[in-house]
This record gives sequence, C-alpha cells and structure tokens, in this order.
Amino acid sequence: MKYDMFFLAAILAIAGVRAIVLSFFSNAAESTATITSTIKPIEVETTLTKKALSLGRTSLSGTVEAVETVTTTSRVIGQIKTLPVQEGDTVKAGQIIAIIDVKNIQAQRNQVSAAIFQAQASLTVATAAQTQALANKTQAQAQLNHSTARYQEAEIKLQEAQAQLGEALLNQQRMAMLHKDGAVSQLQLYTANTQVALIEARIQQAKAGIEQAKAGIEQAKAAVKQASFQVQQALTGVEQARSQVQQALAEVKPTIANLNHSIVKAPFAGVVTKKHTEVGAIAGFGQPLVTLESKDRLRFSVVVPKSMMSLVKQGDEVEVQLDAPNGSVRGHVNQIILSANPNSRSFTAKIALKNATTLMPRMFGRVELLDESYSAIVIPQSALFKRGQLEGVYVVDANNIAQLRWVKTGKIRDSKVEIVSGLKEQERIITRNIEQLSAGQHVVPLNF
Repeated sequence: MKYDMFFLAAILAIAGVRAIVLSFFSNAAESTATITSTIKPIEVETTLTKKALSLGRTSLSGTVEAVETVTTTSRVIGQIKTLPVQEGDTVKAGQIIAIIDVKNIQAQRNQVSAAIFQAQASLTVATAAQTQALANKTQAQAQLNHSTARYQEAEIKLQEAQAQLGEALLNQQRMAMLHKDGAVSQLQLYTANTQVALIEARIQQAKAGIEQAKAGIEQAKAAVKQASFQVQQALTGVEQARSQVQQALAEVKPTIANLNHSIVKAPFAGVVTKKHTEVGAIAGFGQPLVTLESKDRLRFSVVVPKSMMSLVKQGDEVEVQLDAPNGSVRGHVNQIILSANPNSRSFTAKIALKNATTLMPRMFGRVELLDESYSAIVIPQSALFKRGQLEGVYVVDANNIAQLRWVKTGKIRDSKVEIVSGLKEQERIITRNIEQLSAGQHVVPLNF
C-alpha cells in the first residue's frame, strides 16, 4: 500500500514539472511573436543579382626591390675608425660611409716620398754631369778642329817653302858659277846663300809645326774620345736616375690609392639596408661594410609560373597592389628572366615602377595577371557584411522578409564583388542600411 502511494506521488510530481515547462515555452513564444509583430519595417534599397562578364585574374605575390644594389667593401686592411651610417639611413652619392685607419700605409707613403726625393736629387746630379760631359766633348772637338787646321796650315807652308827652296838652290848654283867667273860680287853670292838658308829654316819650322799639329790632333782625339765616354756614362747615369724616379713614383701611386681607399663613399644615392660591421673592428681586404640600395629607382620582382608565360609580355602595363598605405602603383614589364633551372617551371618578371619615390625596398605586394574572360554574379560591395571570418548578404523574399544568406566571394574591383557561391541570378538583395537589419525582419524596398 505504501509503495503504491509513493509511485502515485512521483507520477504527479513529474506531471507538474512538465506542465510548468510547457507553460514557460508557451509564454516565451507568445512574447517573441508579440515583439516581432511590434518591430516597424525598415526602408531599404535593393537590387537584383545578375551575371556580368569579367576577366579572369590571377594574383601573384612579389617584392619591391632596388634596381641598384651594392655591398661596399674594404679595399685596405686597417681598423674601422668611423662608420657614421645606420640601417635605414638615406645617403647621398659621394657621402662618406666609412673611414679606415691606415697608419702603416701613411708610413709607407712617407718612406716612398723620401725615396722619390732622393731619386730626383740623383737625377739632378746626373743631369749636371751629363751637361758637363757634353761641354767637355764640345771643347775637345774644338781643340781637334783647331789642331787639324794648324796641321793643314803647316802642310801648306811646307809645300810653299819646298817650292821656294828649289828656285833658291838654282839661283845659288848660278850665283856660285858667276862668282867664280867674276861676273857677280861676293855680296850677291852671300845673298843667294842666305836665301837658301832662310827657306830651309822655314821648311824645318813647317815640319816642326806639322809634327806639333799631329801631336795636338792625337791629343784632341784622345780628349774627344774621353769626353764621349764621359757623355755616355753621364747619359747612363741620367737614365738610371730617371728609372729610379719612375720606380719611386710607381711605388707611391698604389700607396696614395690605398690612402684614398681608406675613405669609403656611397657610389650612388640610396638607403642603407644592412650594416655588416661596427667601429673598432679590423677591416680586411674585401670585407663587407654596408649594403646600399637605390631609393629612386625601384622595381617589382615577381615569380610567374611557366604555364602563365603567355600572360606576361615585355612592355605590358600592370598595376601593383602594395601591402602598405601607399596603395597601388603602376608600372611596366621591362625584363623577363628565364629560370636557370628547367625543373622550376617558372620565370621572373621585373616591373619598372612609376612614381615610386615613397616606396621602400623589400615591400611586399601583388600583381594581377589577366586571363580569359568568364561570367560571374557581381554585387555592390556595400551589400556585403562580415561577421568574423564569414561574409553574408540579406536577400528579400516574396513576403519582403530579410533572409540572411552566407556567401563565398571572389575578386573585388571598382566597388564590385564577385560572388562565387551562395547567390543565384535575379535574387533581390539589400544594398543599404544592412547594419540595422536582422534575419527575419520585415523591410520596405524603396526601389522594388
């Protein structure tokens, strides 16, 4: 009996709970219906969905890069004394990038300069010796000419005296015969004898002059020979001195060049994109210092699949979308580089950018390549709203009720959005006041 009473009480309790729950949901439904019926319909602008012809587009990512890129290096060995630039700094062409301390090169230059001074002094001495040797040779040649002239003069006198001696001897013989016969006086014979003696004396004098002239000629020839040897020695000395000067100058040129190389300057105006070392470090020959990229001359580099080669031609005008506040910039394809690896099945297109003064190297961007045309549903961008990662539109049904429809979008261009899925043609969608709508709400289309 007690068990039956307990079972009956349990049944009554369950029935009571069910009645309460049914009463709650009934009241809630009535309350929701009352609220929905009291919301005033919203006036909205609508449009019918329709298909439009659109060009196929393929978006490819790329990077803005400098046309001119150079990594400055050290051409001497020494400690970095000054490095006044930082990454991101803008530098002008010819601006000092680094100064390298090269005291050993300066000492070498001083040593070579001293060698140049000594070589030039030796050249001066050798030149003076050459000048003196040439003067001595000229003087010896003049003496030779003088001795030769004296010799010739003595020869002429000898010939004249010998000719006169013959006549004087004949006259002496005749006078002697006449004096013997008493035809001439003793005085006349004496005069004839004296004349022969004088002429013979002149002959001896001429012969002595000839011998003296011969000796002078030999002496002058020896002097000329010695002077010529001195001139040759002096000339050799001058050539040696000049060679020493040239050698010293040749040694000083690379030293001066190395001193000039201790000051590293920017080869062109640009931006410092990487700093490879710091002040105080030892710079070795060929060691990188900073990387510099041109700022004014920029291009966009993009890798294009080989299958799309027909879509890219040199000279094509394209628009590059940048992941930056700069937005987009136009350019033209000015270089197509085929990949060195045939297995990569790609090539690189270089796009020269116009009005790129506000851009920076290494900015990321995209370029769209136009493909074959196709037909797609296009709606105004104002009709699209987002909730998290989802995109949707409101579709107006036959009863003017706003129905939420989730869609998948494609490309956006000129404030138009391509709808890949979720909508069909000739569906009426709301284009204005969508932020005030909720699903299931009555609307009043203004342009229905």
